[in-house]
Amino acid sequence: NGNSMQSFGGKSMPDSFGSAGQSNLGSSNNNNGNNMQSASFNHLQSASFNSYSSRPEDNKQSSFHSYPDPHQQTKTSLQQLPHLSIAQDSTGQLFQGLRGQSMGKSMASSSGSGVLNHDQFFNVKNPMSNRQSNSIAEEIHTGLQCASYGGPHSEAEYSELIYWQDFPSDATFTSSYYNPHERTKYLTFEMDGSGWNNIRLGFENMMLLAHSMGRTLVIPPKRQIAHGMPDIHGSKTISFDDFYDIKAINAKQNGFNIISMEDFLERESVSGNLKSMTTGEVIYPPNNQIDWNNQRLEPLLSYINIISRTFNWNPKDCVLAFSAKGTDDQHLFSMMADVLIEKDGRPFPDYSEFQGKPVNVDGPTQERLREVLAGRRKICMYDSKMHAANDVVHFKAEENEERLILPFYAFMFWEDWRQQLFAMRFVRDNLVYNDAIFCLAARMVNTIRDYVRQRSPENAEGLYDAIHIRRRDFQSQFPSTEMSANTILAGIQDDIHPGSTIYISTDERDPTFFEPLRQVYDLKFIGDFGDMLKGVNPQLFGLAEQIVASRSRVFFGTYYSSFSAYIARLRGYYSVKENQPGHTSGALQNTYYLPSKWKREMSIYQAVHVPFYAREFPIAWRDIDKL
Repeated sequence: NGNSMQSFGGKSMPDSFGSAGQSNLGSSNNNNGNNMQSASFNHLQSASFNSYSSRPEDNKQSSFHSYPDPHQQTKTSLQQLPHLSIAQDSTGQLFQGLRGQSMGKSMASSSGSGVLNHDQFFNVKNPMSNRQSNSIAEEIHTGLQCASYGGPHSEAEYSELIYWQDFPSDATFTSSYYNPHERTKYLTFEMDGSGWNNIRLGFENMMLLAHSMGRTLVIPPKRQIAHGMPDIHGSKTISFDDFYDIKAINAKQNGFNIISMEDFLERESVSGNLKSMTTGEVIYPPNNQIDWNNQRLEPLLSYINIISRTFNWNPKDCVLAFSAKGTDDQHLFSMMADVLIEKDGRPFPDYSEFQGKPVNVDGPTQERLREVLAGRRKICMYDSKMHAANDVVHFKAEENEERLILPFYAFMFWEDWRQQLFAMRFVRDNLVYNDAIFCLAARMVNTIRDYVRQRSPENAEGLYDAIHIRRRDFQSQFPSTEMSANTILAGIQDDIHPGSTIYISTDERDPTFFEPLRQVYDLKFIGDFGDMLKGVNPQLFGLAEQIVASRSRVFFGTYYSSFSAYIARLRGYYSVKENQPGHTSGALQNTYYLPSKWKREMSIYQAVHVPFYAREFPIAWRDIDKL
């Protein structure tokens, strides 16, 4: 579970969907154990490469080609489809490009009616923005301010991406453990050592643990990401506020506060307020140092372990339960005991009994608990005694059973169904990628839609499809996911018509790998966006790709990939916003997995089950707006 986002190819980038450019900038994204690597970026300077057809007899520059669209006709001649381009890198070596047919600033219309220039890319109203929302919130909280990030400049051009909402009552919701008048309690944690999507899963857990425990969340120091792409300055150092608007979350949400590790150490440690959990003596941080950003963290973590309490909660063995009242928790143990002894005559629950039959979100506590047990035969508990006895609790990110890289709802259970739904909405409405990421994604989505409309004016909505293919080290971790390109083609061809435009997010480095798909489909990759990516932090590319894939007509992900899984969750959020078929049950009708034995995992409601990290589950988006 990690992420991997990879960029390949030359040292420069193409024009936006341009006729010249980097031929194989394929971005892969994160997932279980993924890596984000850049083969040579050099600050994303514009390239002057010429793109040629892969056929020697067609040795002429390619700009934009009109390809048949499946929504316009069903029979497609392979001769009309795009070919694998060949480009020359800055060393003079020819290499085949992982890119689609070039799409230039001068995009020739497929109808022959003219061109769209670069500025026009960002000034076309997206018909998707007119879809009806079923939100019961008082208003949609847009929050996107794209003017500072290169556009789009009109709300109509980015509104389809907004799935989050603004529930005023959520901002004032507090845990029963939260007491602003008592001594501040803290939760510290370690950033997971893998890729972004595992880090994200851990962070979602930490945010909700802190809120549920009534504790101030301490953000760990900035550090080098183990599997990640360097930023525009060549650094792999990241912090959570690179991806989320932490200050805005902190300002908006009552019930807990968020501070930096530096603030925590200055406030509590160097002032002598923290003591050893074993000896009771005052312990100071190493050398009284408070700034640990991008430094070796072992001394700091050793100190944190001395002054904090760590819980041995294994999410594979137990569900962490929060009582509706912090002073009364024994009834939950009694309830679990009744389930174990089958007191009501029903056998111990198996997740399969809930397939297509979800429990009501406001159903009885025991019924909701049965649905999320996933074979676990005990509950863990955070109680009032734990809260009172521990000023600082700490969560590690070591390679052990307590590593929290699973969806938060697969680990935590709240007796109060209102608090359970608050947790779902808190993640949906607050842990939203920041404006820089969403605005980049909006520009990418608009550009693809405009391009597809020009291929086929009858495709008024500019519908495209997307797949995420995770390969390389992932295949050694999960051998069952290894697929040839022909296997991928066979897996998608019943749901994606020949000639469709497919956006591919991948960590595959071999530019010839996708050739069998290229003979049938019009393929696009991150490298086809060129100038649009200049000056943008490359660490954001994979996150923007997740949003692009979430807005596709049909999506195929790689099973076990947390990168693909998050795309599925986003598609769940959008399915509710847009009243898509199946949204009332949580099913996703056009979201699939590869290899094909997992294809229809998302097509029917399923309760959480192991392996928790392999996919997302409808409990995260189904009927969560109930108040």
